[in-house]
Amino acid sequence: MSRRPGAPPAGAEDFKGLDLSLIRRIGRFALPHWRPLGVSLMLLPLTAGLNLVQPWLIKEAIDGPIASKQPEGLLPWAGLLLAALLINYTLMFIQGYASHLGGQAIVHDLRVAVHRHMLRLHDRYFQANPAGRLLTRCTNDVEGIGEMFAAGLLTLVSDVVLLVGICVALVVLNWELALVTFAALPILFGVSQWFQSNLRKTYRELRRRVSILNAYLQERISGIRIIQLFAREERSYSEFKQRNAELMRENFASIRLDAMLFAFVDMMGHLVTALLIWWAAGPVVEDALTFGALVAFLDYVSRFFQPIRDLSQKVATLQAGLASAERVFDLLDETDIVSTGEHQAERIEGGLVFDDVHFHYQEGEPVLRGLSLEVHPGEKVALLGVTGSGKTTTLRLINRIYDPLQGRVLLDGVSLLDWDVRALRRAVGVVLQDVFLFMGSVRDNLTLGDVGIADEALWTALERVGGADIVRRLGGLDAVLKERGGNLSAGERQLLAFARVLVYDPRILLLDEATSNVDTFSEATLQEAVHTAMEGRTTLVVAHRLSTIQEVDRIAVMHQGRLAEIGTHAELLAADGIYRKLYETYFAAGDAA
Repeated sequence: MSRRPGAPPAGAEDFKGLDLSLIRRIGRFALPHWRPLGVSLMLLPLTAGLNLVQPWLIKEAIDGPIASKQPEGLLPWAGLLLAALLINYTLMFIQGYASHLGGQAIVHDLRVAVHRHMLRLHDRYFQANPAGRLLTRCTNDVEGIGEMFAAGLLTLVSDVVLLVGICVALVVLNWELALVTFAALPILFGVSQWFQSNLRKTYRELRRRVSILNAYLQERISGIRIIQLFAREERSYSEFKQRNAELMRENFASIRLDAMLFAFVDMMGHLVTALLIWWAAGPVVEDALTFGALVAFLDYVSRFFQPIRDLSQKVATLQAGLASAERVFDLLDETDIVSTGEHQAERIEGGLVFDDVHFHYQEGEPVLRGLSLEVHPGEKVALLGVTGSGKTTTLRLINRIYDPLQGRVLLDGVSLLDWDVRALRRAVGVVLQDVFLFMGSVRDNLTLGDVGIADEALWTALERVGGADIVRRLGGLDAVLKERGGNLSAGERQLLAFARVLVYDPRILLLDEATSNVDTFSEATLQEAVHTAMEGRTTLVVAHRLSTIQEVDRIAVMHQGRLAEIGTHAELLAADGIYRKLYETYFAAGDAA
């Protein structure tokens, strides 16, 4: 499945219903777990056989000891029936446990596959799809597939085996009564097909509504402070209530269809039973059919309709699972992934070249319009320009968050597309304006899970940027940070971000307004951290503070996605161009002060 990169996933409503294709794809995930699933499948005919033998034992007891009024003869038959029940329940437990064991293993592998694929997707995919929707794919939808496999497909196989066995038993007991029973099958299957079709549509819409609600909740929880600051609680409550009501309506629709199918099958079972009793009255009176055979026949009929009656639940599970599978495999089929080359280097010099680079986020709205810029190894270059001139986009191209639509970006003379993406990103350190810290220990946030980094290296990095005292105050490297570093100030978060860069010691450093969020008291400390981080590295910095710009070797002024001017501070002032106007507008007062 292929589509335009970055486009939102096709909704389940657009899916054309390739059920067998979906089941085959799920089967590939099931293959590694053939042992528990194989055990479950092997036990299915045994449990079906034990179900079939029970009415026959009752028939023999009625037509034998009971008909001849010999109660002592019932004991062997009662013992056989009890043994059949005990063995059957034991095997059913093992079969159910094995099937769910296999189902959960499939869920595990699917969830890992979805997460691994998501890690390879381009940033534009996440811009087009809310986090709540993707969270639903990784949790609810994947769990629905596992439930479909364990409690849907395997039990459906069991029911088919049981139905075939019951049909054989009915024909053996009395073929005329069996034909009366089978006459109801076309009606049952026709109605079931109608319900299945409608259930499938309902479950597609239900999954879509769950995604919408999860996305809404995720966004509102993340932005709870804004909601409270602007007193929008009532509005948010009203919007959530509306979305919840829409989800509830879809749930009711699925419940209504499920209940109608269950009731219809149950009604047909009782009608056929009544018809059989009336039909069998003559043969019983005429001794053409024994009373024990009639009891056994009716028992088989009730067991015949039980799997058909349970079919409503299995249909619901299957349709929910297939709707989930559509959504999960739609994500796995997303082709907008970060490609990788093979080039690696023992030593990276850090020279960057932008060669006639064009880029846009939206068609018809260009951001970069032929940017050409060369940054020498170890050089520090500031990108300056008004909002929308393409400064941040330029940085994003370097670590391949995005790729140029035209032109090339080269590192040490090699196109970034030819670099091994892991080696490239290992060589590029980034400090953003809005620092993201994970909930967990300080150590985990500095190492990002690399257990090979010693604590001494962490403390050295913290000392160099002036963040060691902050970490000591928190309680050391094992101190727990709250979500997004909520127990730290903006300046403290920035210091930890600079320390993280030093820990990984990248050859190239990208600073995207990394000091613009802090107060005057924190700026001096952060400025020292910036100076330390830039030392000996190729650095591109987007900054609106004169103190940061003064640290660089050259200033590149961008205008409408192109390089307008480049030079030192003094050279650009003397040129009396865009930079001079920006300087006089934004920096001159601060410089004079």
